[in-house]
Amino acid sequence: MLKAMQAYLISVQGPNRSGMVAEVTGLLYRQGVNLLDSSMSTLRGEFVMMLVVQLPEELAAESFENLLDGLRSEGLSLNLRELSPSEAGQRSAESMPNYSLSVLGQDQTGMLYRFSELIASYGANLTDVHTQLLDGSHSPPLYAMILELHLPAHKQAQQAELLKVAISKLAAELDLDADLHPLESLEI
Repeated sequence: MLKAMQAYLISVQGPNRSGMVAEVTGLLYRQGVNLLDSSMSTLRGEFVMMLVVQLPEELAAESFENLLDGLRSEGLSLNLRELSPSEAGQRSAESMPNYSLSVLGQDQTGMLYRFSELIASYGANLTDVHTQLLDGSHSPPLYAMILELHLPAHKQAQQAELLKVAISKLAAELDLDADLHPLESLEI
């Protein structure tokens, strides 16, 4: 019986510059490390990566961590965490978004908190969050949020419309535009 390869979560952060993704993924490739999932984004001048990787059987975790030290010397902050077998397994249904909420309006403290609290109160799980303070030509500036969420199948029929009404009420209270809509499933 083959021994299962161990999975790890790597978080990488550093000042955004050309070639960062190639540098990190090149190191993984040269060591035979399989990239399972990733999320990468630029936040202001910082580039942030989260990678779920699987080490080949012949690469010890300690050796891999030593290889990552080379990236640290390039000015990147790294964190490596071993995943449990259940964390490393296939994505759960709760991690697959089936609704998207877009919000736009004048920036105000607590926008993300208020909407995320509301979403949680309806039993939905946030799976991806993108926020951005838009150009400074408005005073106060405009703020945009795109929240992807998973509403469990057994709650979709009854909860989706109730959640949509609650989101509209909160958006009106905060003088924001908000739209909740279902996502089509993507099968590859």
